[in-house]
Amino acid sequence: MKPEGLVFRKVFVLAYYKQNASFFLLVIGLAGGFMRSYDHIALAEFFVSSYFLLLIPFAVWATYTFKVMNFNAETIARNENEFLYSYILLPKTDQWITLIVTVLNQLAPATVYGIFLMAVAFKHGIMSTVVLVLIALISLTILASVTLYRALHHPDQERKVSAIKRFFDRLFSKPYPLFFIEWIVRRQPLMLIGTKVFSAAVLLGVMYLYTTDKYDYRLLAMGIILASAANSTLLLELHFFENFHFSLMRQLPLSFSKRFSYTITTVFLLTLTEIGLLITYFPDSLPLVILLQSILFLIAINIFIYGFLYWKNRNQEQLMPFIFGLIMSLIVLVLFKIPLTIFIVFHMVAGIYLWRKYYFRFEYTHDKISS
Repeated sequence: MKPEGLVFRKVFVLAYYKQNASFFLLVIGLAGGFMRSYDHIALAEFFVSSYFLLLIPFAVWATYTFKVMNFNAETIARNENEFLYSYILLPKTDQWITLIVTVLNQLAPATVYGIFLMAVAFKHGIMSTVVLVLIALISLTILASVTLYRALHHPDQERKVSAIKRFFDRLFSKPYPLFFIEWIVRRQPLMLIGTKVFSAAVLLGVMYLYTTDKYDYRLLAMGIILASAANSTLLLELHFFENFHFSLMRQLPLSFSKRFSYTITTVFLLTLTEIGLLITYFPDSLPLVILLQSILFLIAINIFIYGFLYWKNRNQEQLMPFIFGLIMSLIVLVLFKIPLTIFIVFHMVAGIYLWRKYYFRFEYTHDKISS
């Protein structure tokens, strides 16, 4: 392997898998412990049975690709990685080979499952599905490679605000809960889209299982836990926005209840996708009271994670072990049929307590600010 290939593998591939080790361990644990071998085959046969159902793995792969692209963009933006820009001095052929190999290594989990789907489709003689899966994987690889190429060749591009946007900004007064929504759409659109697609795919997959067999509320609760954990990255960005970019809020003469209402409204807006899916596709076999509890459970977990972020300064890599432990603990407790009301009250009270106690004590370190 050429020297540039070794550098890119260390900076992008190894660092990516190290940062997301908890996520992959969680997926492996759920896929290997919760599902048996013939369950995986049955699920693959379900996906390849129609073009519409095939959109589910496509959406998950797209989300995963967005996650990779977001990681690559953040890696390039770090001050210690400025040496990567010298990559453009290499011959064009070497540049593209290095980028494609790097992206293929990062997209390996999606590629492996795609090959599995193609094998299942080929076994049943559905050649059109084989071609579609192959096209999807190649397209995502090209997309991630081109995005990485542009990021290395055109750093610090100017972002212009459209005339329509400026017109509406002058015409309407924007409420505070929308400040972060606009900021994350501008700053990290791929992260936002990827997070929402992943959490939506998890909830849709869980609620579909209710049409195939009889399950109690625990299966839905586990889906909500995973969807809430997926939002932890957005909550980390919200925390960073409110305490660094908009730290002025600390100095304003606002009561805690007012501050809480602003942030919980923002959290509610961030979870509108999941709430809408719960309302639309809620299983008929479950009582409606579970629907209300599910929505409150979703919001309560997000409030707890957000309050926990005030306890100590953490970046995403340091936060992931806590999220992994929280997920596994909640899943185990859910399996013991603990009522959702207890989870809702505990997470809401604990989140508000941590938030209120450490709000004015919290301070970012230099590492967090520079990243």
